[in-house]
Order: sequence, then structure tokens, then C-alpha cells
Amino acid sequence: MVENDEAELAMDDIGLLIQFFQFPVLRSEYQDLVHAAQQLDSLDSLTDTGVERLVVDG
Repeated sequence: MVENDEAELAMDDIGLLIQFFQFPVLRSEYQDLVHAAQQLDSLDSLTDTGVERLVVDG
């Protein structure tokens, strides 16, 4: 999706999958997701899904 210039959709999909299945996300993994979203100029797409509430320490 990113290669087809659909970075926002890719970040939306990742966030929605995490949210739907209630996957716990390690803080380090979340930081990696945020970094990738920032690089793709799609941070809003990630944060709008509410993934940060599923972040766990570990």
C-alpha cells in the first residue's frame, strides 16, 4: 500500500486491526509504529484509531 502512495490507508488498516482484535502493543512496538507513521506523514491515521490505549509496558 505504501508503494502505491496509500500510506494513510496502510496506517489505518494497521490501527484498525490492532483495535478490532484488541492486540496488546508493547510500548517499543508502538514507538516504532509512531515513527513509521511520522515518516509517512500519516500520524493522524494511526492516532485516530485509538491504538495508544492498547499499549502495554513490557
